[in-house]
Amino acid sequence: MPDDQERLVADALRAQATGTGGLPVPPVVPGSPSRPVRPALGAGWVLMIAVLLGLAAGTVVAVITLR
Repeated sequence: MPDDQERLVADALRAQATGTGGLPVPPVVPGSPSRPVRPALGAGWVLMIAVLLGLAAGTVVAVITLR
């Protein structure tokens, strides 16, 4: 029985590697239930996060310097 399972796994891996022997995989369409659409992060949000991180880093450096 283990030989049958081993052969089955080997055949499956071989088929997957060569791209033969199986049903074709349908392409993923944006917005399909398997992959929901996530809105892109706008440039304004990225700029605001960068400014906030810069202020936080500057605050840490100022506190360390002024001690």
